[in-house]
Amino acid sequence: MSNADNNHVNVGINKFPTGELTALEGPPASDQVIILSISQLKGLIKAVTSPLEARIQALEKLQEEDNSRILQHIAEDRQRLTKLEKGSIEEDSPLLDDLYREMIAIGRKQVDFATAARMVKRSKGRIVQLKAAIALDSRFIILPSESHSQKNLIRLKGK
Repeated sequence: MSNADNNHVNVGINKFPTGELTALEGPPASDQVIILSISQLKGLIKAVTSPLEARIQALEKLQEEDNSRILQHIAEDRQRLTKLEKGSIEEDSPLLDDLYREMIAIGRKQVDFATAARMVKRSKGRIVQLKAAIALDSRFIILPSESHSQKNLIRLKGK
């Protein structure tokens, strides 16, 4: 066996070449060692992270602006909904006025929703839709029936 063959055998067995390294057998470029001082490393890290920190601050500011804008929209929507709900209650006031007058005229202090519907010549479903308006009206109280657990009564408030 020649010396070159011997060299390849040793390389295969021990993974270390016995002869000199040629340019093709040198260590890959990614295995090169770079030595930096701590201050150089800190400077390098600062240079890399500074643009990212600025970007993060800009995004945080944008997010705060978006959040305040969203909260403003939510507040405006709530105000609009409140106005709409109050508007629908005010529109139904004549019907509640009729119910109040009928109850006073007949002398009834409380009625169920079906009886109230017959008194004002409306459907029971329509009176049930007005349940929130009736509850908000200062002339009425809605309370559960003592005789039937799923039934509600409309009662006139005492003066």
